[in-house]
Amino acid sequence: MDVETIKPFVQYTVSMFKDMFNFTPIYGKAFEIKDFRTHNWEISSVVGIMGSIEGIFVIRLKRSLAFKLLNEIRMVGNSTEEIQNMINEMIGEFANIICGNALNKIPKSGEIDVTVPFTITGTNHTIVWPVKGKVIGIPFHTPHGDFEVQINIA
Repeated sequence: MDVETIKPFVQYTVSMFKDMFNFTPIYGKAFEIKDFRTHNWEISSVVGIMGSIEGIFVIRLKRSLAFKLLNEIRMVGNSTEEIQNMINEMIGEFANIICGNALNKIPKSGEIDVTVPFTITGTNHTIVWPVKGKVIGIPFHTPHGDFEVQINIA
């Protein structure tokens, strides 16, 4: 995976947060993820990518950041279950927006389909990544907390 493939994911992550929350997340240096078992994230939303390119896009964050973002857009739930469902849907929509827009900007990407985003929750949950290619992580920092996008495209 080259810089030209990763760049649109960074651009659309920044753009989405700027448009939805009126702040610009600061991104750090991309790195290869080698240990998939140990991490600090509590929520991950996953989008599968199929077609002329294949892979997975994931946005990962802590529950505290998700709750703060939900409050930023003034969505209020009446019960813990309702709030959790709203968080899952919100993070899934983030993944869908970022991935969908980024894939349209990847040079020579051809015909591509994506899965409906699904969200995994829980401390130290596991994502089974494809065996093809490297998994690249890009850390982001916001005024409300950190998150990470992870990409595997082959």
